[in-house]
This record gives sequence, C-alpha cells and structure tokens, in this order.
Amino acid sequence: MPGKRRTEWSSSYTHLVGANIRRQRLRQRLSVEKLATRCTSLGYPVERSNLAKLELGQRTSVAITELLIVAKALGVPPLFLLTPPSGDRVEILPGVETNLREAFAWLDGTAPLPDDEDDEGAAPRAELRLLRNHHQLVADWTARARAAATAQARADDTEQHREAWKEAARVHAGQAAHAEQLLAQLRVTMRAREIACPALPPELIHLDLRDE
Repeated sequence: MPGKRRTEWSSSYTHLVGANIRRQRLRQRLSVEKLATRCTSLGYPVERSNLAKLELGQRTSVAITELLIVAKALGVPPLFLLTPPSGDRVEILPGVETNLREAFAWLDGTAPLPDDEDDEGAAPRAELRLLRNHHQLVADWTARARAAATAQARADDTEQHREAWKEAARVHAGQAAHAEQLLAQLRVTMRAREIACPALPPELIHLDLRDE
C-alpha cells in the first residue's frame, strides 16, 4: 500500500536522523539536556523529551526547523544528520536506495539521483553552481584585497624588504583585480539567466553601478 510505504520510509529516515544526532552528541560528550539548552540559546527551543524520543527511534517525523537548529547546536553540517555513516546505504526516497556518495551529491545539489533518467533538476543545479562560484569569487577577492593592503602597509612602514613587500602587494592586487573581473562577468551571466544576484560587499558595489 502506497500510504503505508510512505509512512514506513518517513519513520525509517527519522530513525536515521535520530541515530546520527545521538552519534554526534556522544562524540562531543554532551548530555541530551545540554543539547536542548544549546538549541534554546540559538533561538529555537527543542524539548529534552523530544530529543530523547528522536534519538531512541520513538518518533516518525522530524521538522526541518528542528533538524537545522540541532545541526547548528552540534556544530555539524545538516548533511551529517541526513546521511548514514561512511559505507552504509540509505533509502533516500521511498524505494530509492543510494550509497553515501550518491546521497551527498543529491542533497548538496551536485548530481542527480541515479534513477533520475530525465534529470529534472539540471537547471536548478546549474543555478546553484553559479551561486557557489559567486560566493567563492567574493571570498577570493576579499582575501587578495586584504593581502594586498597588508603588504602595501608593510612596504610603507618599513625600509627592510620594502621592494619585496611592494611586489607582494602588486601580485595580490592583480589577483584581486582578476577575481573582480570574473565576478563581474559571472553577474552578467546570472542576470541574463534571470538568476537573482547575491548582494555585494560595499567595496564591490561599483560592479553593478557600471552596468546601469
């Protein structure tokens, strides 16, 4: 019966999440009470009794809000609570069993499930790749710009190795400029595909202003 099958899958997956929470909690030598307190301090109270029931496999479902707050309280990525230990297989959807690598790839948006012949998620995954590239380019620019400023400050403040610091500043500035150029091109591509561009740091706002 389809309804019974869905219920069994929901219960089984919830048990997996509960077992993962318990594994991560014990690894950190936390009590259930301490974990519940951490959740409360993060702004979303989770009753100790509900956590205990989840860990003991006495619940048939878990809310996404609960999953996220517990993951944060444990200091682990949510994927760690949604996937089995290394080497195990998981029924990621009713009747769809995958290994750990396949489960991670589908959950983090890098690949479809093995049985997804039509690959209906191809477009969203492409959008996700652009967003990840954007995040990485902003991080690269930030790191290089700071390194350039630090090297230039050292060159201005000391006679020793001044030329070496100037050269380091020049190299880092060039790398920052390259990241900025790639970021500008990426945002043009995102707008052309009608993908909302993430907000830029104040130092990079000019990338959008020059296109207006």
